[in-house]
Amino acid sequence: MPMAAGLGPEPSDGSSAADGLAGRAWLAALPDELAAQRRVMAFLADRCETWPLAASLLVGCSLGRGAADALSDIDAALGVDAPGGEAGAALIETAEAMVAAALPEMGALVDVLRHRTGPDSQYVRRIFAQFADGTQLDLAVVAEAEIEARRRAGGAPDFISLYQAPARPGSGEPNDQTPAGRSASGREPSAAYAVTGEQVREWAFHGWCALIDADKYLRRGSLWEAHSRLEAARDHVWALWAAAHGALYPWHGLSQVLDHDPGNLPPGIESTVAGLDAPGLRRAARASAKVLTTASEAAARRHPADLPAPMAAYVTRVLSRES
Repeated sequence: MPMAAGLGPEPSDGSSAADGLAGRAWLAALPDELAAQRRVMAFLADRCETWPLAASLLVGCSLGRGAADALSDIDAALGVDAPGGEAGAALIETAEAMVAAALPEMGALVDVLRHRTGPDSQYVRRIFAQFADGTQLDLAVVAEAEIEARRRAGGAPDFISLYQAPARPGSGEPNDQTPAGRSASGREPSAAYAVTGEQVREWAFHGWCALIDADKYLRRGSLWEAHSRLEAARDHVWALWAAAHGALYPWHGLSQVLDHDPGNLPPGIESTVAGLDAPGLRRAARASAKVLTTASEAAARRHPADLPAPMAAYVTRVLSRES
């Protein structure tokens, strides 16, 4: 059962140590079905008190939105007192190693993945830990300067602060050396979760590319590849539909559509599903073209975009041919 809406404090901007105290109250108020997630989050928040590099700990996504259940993973970010970009790489890797070393104390581990993620302009390390009781931790280890820049740009509205380091003497701000309104690279930050018309056009174009690929593979008789490309086209449909209806993170596609309004699905989406038979895949591809058109137009109404009409017409015409 999902958490009740409004449980705990409002998502904070993480600007003061008091937010961490509010986050502790939020943790304590979580329902019993989230006891495993609460255990891991509380452990991390406690350890942040002792890790000198830890500047902040945030948790978000379904937990932050109050939509989590017993199967939800823990999407979190550890802010590190380090410069942004490659300059902070060594400190971020040190903090990553400290977290990794502490993982066995959180519960019996199945396995751990550690790798670099995010844009090239940032240095972000990801730790994904699978615990034997089913709990999953998905933690981004990133410079606090990057987190602060994202906050000022209006990003991460659903993140809860579980820890915030005290302000350094004379700084007036917790572990942040970045002037207000600027990113660590010196560029003005863009709104982290804003959808643009350019993004809508890109998703639509990729959707049409996936459908023309599906046609190509069907003509070759490669049913698995055709099926894969139909799945890719549907991923773009979900993203466009989420954007059209104001979901918070539309690029997450299906999960955002279901979180935002599970009863409001793209008309005809069920017809885009097929098995591994060629006639069924062909029918699903044609249905996908109609649904992609609907989703693209809906997204473009909310986020004015120059949709790839020539590409859409071409792919629709190709798919309509008899195989």
